[in-house]
Amino acid sequence: MSNLSSRQRSILLWLGFSIVLVVAAFFRLWQLHTIPPGLFGDEAANALDALDVLEGRGQVFFPHNYGREGLHMWILAGIFKLMDVTPYAIRLPSTIAGVITALAAYWLGYEMWIAPLPTNSDTRLWLSNWLIALSAGLFTAISYWHIHFSRFGIRLVFTTAMAALTMASLWRAINTDHRRWWALSGLFMGLGAYFYIASRFIPLLVGLFLGGWLLLSWLRMKPEPVITNAKRFIIHGAILFAVAALTFAPLGHYFLTHPGSFTQRSSEVSVFKNGLDAHAMQIIGRNIVLDLLQFIWPGHGDVEQFYNLPGRALFSPLTALLALCGFGISFKRWRQMKYGFLLLWFFVMASPAFMVADRAPTMSRMLGVIPGVFFFPAIGLETALAWLGERLTSLTSRRKAVLLGSLAILAFILPAAHTYRDYFLRWGPSDATADIFETDMTTAWRWLETHPAKGPLYVSADIYMHLSFILPYEQVPTTQYFTRRDPNLHWFDARRSWPLPKPQSKTTIIVGNSAMPPDFIQNLLHLKLTPIGKGAAYLAKTGVYIDKQADVWFNTQLGLVEQVVIPPTGDETMGVILQIWRTQGPLFEELAPYQIQSALLGLDGKQLVQVTDEIGMRPPEWEVDGAFVTWQHIPWPQDADITGTVLRVVPNDRPPLQPKNSTDGWVQRPLRTWGTIITP
Repeated sequence: MSNLSSRQRSILLWLGFSIVLVVAAFFRLWQLHTIPPGLFGDEAANALDALDVLEGRGQVFFPHNYGREGLHMWILAGIFKLMDVTPYAIRLPSTIAGVITALAAYWLGYEMWIAPLPTNSDTRLWLSNWLIALSAGLFTAISYWHIHFSRFGIRLVFTTAMAALTMASLWRAINTDHRRWWALSGLFMGLGAYFYIASRFIPLLVGLFLGGWLLLSWLRMKPEPVITNAKRFIIHGAILFAVAALTFAPLGHYFLTHPGSFTQRSSEVSVFKNGLDAHAMQIIGRNIVLDLLQFIWPGHGDVEQFYNLPGRALFSPLTALLALCGFGISFKRWRQMKYGFLLLWFFVMASPAFMVADRAPTMSRMLGVIPGVFFFPAIGLETALAWLGERLTSLTSRRKAVLLGSLAILAFILPAAHTYRDYFLRWGPSDATADIFETDMTTAWRWLETHPAKGPLYVSADIYMHLSFILPYEQVPTTQYFTRRDPNLHWFDARRSWPLPKPQSKTTIIVGNSAMPPDFIQNLLHLKLTPIGKGAAYLAKTGVYIDKQADVWFNTQLGLVEQVVIPPTGDETMGVILQIWRTQGPLFEELAPYQIQSALLGLDGKQLVQVTDEIGMRPPEWEVDGAFVTWQHIPWPQDADITGTVLRVVPNDRPPLQPKNSTDGWVQRPLRTWGTIITP
């Protein structure tokens, strides 16, 4: 094989860069407008904080939602200055970070395998090392695992980007011995702490690596290469950590002045929450087995729909085989510092997943090993091709090159096809994914963009003031979250309540499929539900209205028209109690739901059975001269004569409301039927 010129090598390096860029960008940007569908609540929460940044209330740490480091929100704010507040805009920074990670993996491969080679190095050796660098970048680019986290707008994927840039700059610093690269590595390491908790382990990794390398050199244990100028090495390492500390200083000051915020999020799931004991060690052992097994064993991956195609292993079968080969080779060559570095990276950055008590295996908490972990299949691929090439002695050099090149391409095409199928054809279009990503709320918001409500607007959701709707529809920052920009917007939970608007009110009612009314209510109220889009949300029309006034007022805004009993039929054991309410306006200071306590009365006037449920229409949602119905399922006492009902209303953490002529808030009602209350 003739030697490659420096120009040819430069062309190959830039060709590799271009290939990684195109492949990584394709898998992260393709169909980003539609996959993932909807908008997850955590994505919306970050975007609401970004709107606070635009309002001039930016922070280095946002305390809501268990506390989150703030740089991601600042990046989102910058995107929002350029684009509309949409799911696509929220996810775009993550996709860019994912592409950067793949490119940085290729850069790191160059610094570890190609840059140390002499300019007159053997062409075969240069191409083998180039293949390792290219493979690491491509395996990162086509990884289902990394693609999955690169395509929605949460902070996790920035850990991989900051880790990759930190390590690539570090090895550039080692190769060039220029202080500016040591400083740049420290800058990236410090910035990583502004994204996600796992980034806090990067300084530990770098410290252990540099310290271990220095120690091995001092003890003359023959690391490759040996550090010959320990003083200069220590000074440069100090520069790295000094720049990292200066970069981290604003966030560090926040943690010092807000005790507990540093560990607030991690302590919620830490296995050491109750101390280190035998049970904790048992959990750690279980986590290690399950989290390592998820890399290679199909069906043993993360089972959470949000984080994975449930059960899918982190590596495709072929990549897993190559990774096992590469891991074994790296372990055998650990004295060569690039291999020892990769092993140390894997175990240090995997440790956060081992020390949690809530679930295993978990993809998200293993993200810190990316992109270092993709060097193992890269090493395995290069080794396998080299082994095969030595045995193809009967082939000409040209045919051997074509065969080995084809096998190398196949080693990327097969995992890439596996990834495309699992992500774009299985995970993305599934109903379970649509449910997880709150598609009903984004469907409702998008429909209202082209069909604005002309009167009161009621939205049913499983979460009050759902983030995935409030963000794009109201676009209020976190600190103004409960400010009503649309006074006609009302929230309710159709699993517990239903508005009864006047026919002439031009009321729009949208029901998300996460909070649908039960069948008996649909029949009782003659509801007509028309699917919006693919059926994630429904436009509802009520076939009945109320024309009676309340005769018992629990406060100035909430009055009871009647309580109605529907006995069970057939073999059923549960009856239903319905309440019809009138309202005279909202109570904005009462955000928590009220409770309804209802009971059936026997012949002696005593309670036979009692139930307690939330009122599915919270006080801020009550209309002036409005009405709604609520219902409760109640065990039906057999062989008992029921003479009436009682109920009372209990605000959150307060005594029951006291209407006139009540005893401890209880209001007694005679038996009534639905037909006597509602006019069809």
